[in-house]
Amino acid sequence: MELPARENFALLPPWTEIVMYLVLLPFAAVFLYGLVQKTSDYGWEAIKAVLRNPLAWMRGVVRYAVAQRRLLKEIGPGVMHVALSYGILVLFIGTLLVAIDYDVFEKLGGKLLQGTGYLVFESALDLFGLLLMYGVIVALVRRYSGEKRLRPRLEYYSYLYGIAFIGVTGFVLEGLRLYATDVPWAGHSFVGQALSTSLSAFDVPVALAVDLYSWFWWAHAIVAFALVAAIPYTNLLHTVVAVFYAGLSYAAPRPPVLAKTPFKLEELDVEADVRVGFRKVSELDWYQRMGLDACTDCGRCEAACPAFAAGTPLSPRMVVQKLRFEMWGSRRDGGRDVFDSGVLTYEELFACTTCGACTEVCPVTISPMEYILEARRALTLEGRLDKRAVEALTNLARTGNMYGLQSFARQELLSELRAMGVKTVDEYPDAEYVYWVGCLSTFDRRARQIVEKLAEALMRAGVSFAVLGPHESCTGESARRMGEEGRFQEMAYRNVETLKSLNAKKILTHCPHCYQVLKNEYREFGLKTEVVHHSVLLGQLVRAGKLKVREAMTVTLHDSCYIARQNGIVDEPRAAIAGADLREMPRRGRDTFCCGGGGGNYWYEVKRVKRESVQRVEEAMNTGAQVIVTECPFCLAMIEDAVRVIGAEGKVKVKDVAELF
Repeated sequence: MELPARENFALLPPWTEIVMYLVLLPFAAVFLYGLVQKTSDYGWEAIKAVLRNPLAWMRGVVRYAVAQRRLLKEIGPGVMHVALSYGILVLFIGTLLVAIDYDVFEKLGGKLLQGTGYLVFESALDLFGLLLMYGVIVALVRRYSGEKRLRPRLEYYSYLYGIAFIGVTGFVLEGLRLYATDVPWAGHSFVGQALSTSLSAFDVPVALAVDLYSWFWWAHAIVAFALVAAIPYTNLLHTVVAVFYAGLSYAAPRPPVLAKTPFKLEELDVEADVRVGFRKVSELDWYQRMGLDACTDCGRCEAACPAFAAGTPLSPRMVVQKLRFEMWGSRRDGGRDVFDSGVLTYEELFACTTCGACTEVCPVTISPMEYILEARRALTLEGRLDKRAVEALTNLARTGNMYGLQSFARQELLSELRAMGVKTVDEYPDAEYVYWVGCLSTFDRRARQIVEKLAEALMRAGVSFAVLGPHESCTGESARRMGEEGRFQEMAYRNVETLKSLNAKKILTHCPHCYQVLKNEYREFGLKTEVVHHSVLLGQLVRAGKLKVREAMTVTLHDSCYIARQNGIVDEPRAAIAGADLREMPRRGRDTFCCGGGGGNYWYEVKRVKRESVQRVEEAMNTGAQVIVTECPFCLAMIEDAVRVIGAEGKVKVKDVAELF
C-alpha cells in the first residue's frame, strides 16, 4: 500500500518555487523593516527583560497569551478570539512544516510529512481551518451588528476579509488538489474531501481543476504575504508585541493602582534633572511604549470604565490609542506636546476614578490608568488644575488634610472614642492593632460613625487595639492620584517614621484608600508592617463566633475597587455579613463598579451625564435589598448622596459593614 505523504507543488509548474520566493522577498523586507522601525523604542529592552527571567516571562505568556484567561471571561468574544488566534497559529505552523518538508527534508532525500503523522496533520489543518472561519464570521457579525465598543475602522474589516479569503481559498485548494490527484487517504482532509466530492458531482474537468488550483494558489499566497507585511503598520502589530508584553509584567512591577515612582525625596539630588510625568510620548519608559503597541483596540477597558459609562470625555481605550498613533508619528519629528496639541485633555484625564477596571479587564495587562496618572503628574507640576483641585491640594499643604480644617476635629473624635473606652497608642503601646482612622472619618460626621461602630464591635469581640490620636495625619493618597507626587512623599516619609517609632505590630484601617497606601505604596518608603482592612478582621471575628450581624436583613454588598479589585479581598467581607441575606449585584468582586469617588474625584467636580454612584444605587436597588453595605467611607458618602439624589431614602439604607454588628 502506498505510504501517505505530502506531495508539494504537485499541480503547479516547475518554476513556481523560485518565483514564489522572489515574490515573497519584498513582502518579507517590508515586514522586517516595519517591525524593526516600530519596535526600535523598546525591542532590545524587552528582549533583555525576557532573558533576565525567562521562566517568569513564560508564566505570563502562558497565562495571558496562550490560555487567554482574561479574554475568556466573556465567553462569546473570548471563544471567537481563541478560534481566530489558534486557527491562524496552527495554519501558520502547518505552512511552515510544509516549507520545511520541501526545502529541507526533501532536499536531503527524506520526508517529514508522511505516514500516520501526515494524516493527523491533514485532519488538524482542516479542523483549525474551520475554527478560523468560525472566528472570522463571528467577528464580522459582531462588527456589522453595531456592537458599540468595536470601532468601525476600514483597517479592521480589511484584514478580517483577508483572513477569511485565506481560509476559504485554503479549503478550495485542498478540494481541487484532492479532486485532481484522487489519493486514497483523502478522507483525512474532511473539508477538502467534501469539496472534492462536490466537484465530482458536477463532473468538473480535471484540467480545469488544475488551472483553477494554480490561480487560487497564487491568490492565496499573495494575500497571505500582504497580510504578514501589513502587521507592523496596522493594529495587527499586537499579534507580535502583545505576546511578549503579556509576559513582561514582572519586568516593570507597579503597586496596584499606581504608576511608577519617578523619584524619592530622601534620595533626590537637588541638582538632578528629574522628569515627572510626560508631555511627549518619547518621555514614557520602554515598557509603557511597548504597552501602546500591545493594545488590541478591543474596547474592553472602555466598556468597563465607570467614567465612560457616566458620560465623561474619558475613554481609556482612546487614551492608549491616541498615544499609540502619537508614538508612531514622534519618530519623524521628535514628538509633540500631548496637551498643547490636544491629544490628551484635562477633562478626560481628571475624569478617571483610578478604579483599575481598565487594567483588570485588559487581555494583555495594559494599564491605561498608568498613562493617565503620569499625564496628571505633568499637569499638576505646572499647576494646570481646576480651582477646586487647587484648593484641596492647598488645604493639604496648609492644614494636613484636604478639607482645610484644623486639628480640633481629631481631638473631638479622640474625646468621643476615649469616652467609649478606646485608648491611644501612647496609653496602650502593646496593642496588637494600631487603628488608622483616616481623614474622611475624622472630619466627616457621617463617616465618623464607622469609627465608633467598629471600635464598639472590636471591644465587644475582645480585640486588642489602639488609635493613633494626635500622631495620625493624612496618608496623601488623594494627592498622589491627582499628580502631586512631592506632597505625597513628604507625608509618606513622615507617616512611615511615626509608625516605625511606635513599633506598630499591625495596622488596621477601614478606609480602602488608606489601606492601599499603607499596605502597598509605603513599602517603597520603608514601611513593612502588616496592614489589615476592617472587613477582613470582621470576617475573621464572625468565623470565630465572636461577632454576628445584629438583625436579619436583606443586603447587597458594594465591593470597593481598592479592596476587591486592587487587593483581591472578596470573600472576607462576605464572611463578615454571613448572618444577613446577601443578594449580589451583577457587577461584584473584582468586577465591581466604582462609586465615582476615587482618583481625587471626591475633591473636585467632573461633569457627568449620569453619575457612577447613581448607576450603582440603581443596580443595588434592582436586587431588592433593604441595605446597601459598603466597606469604604468614600463609597458610603457617594452612595448615600446618590440615594438622596434619586429620592430613594425610604426604600434603601446605606451602611458600612461595621455598622451591622
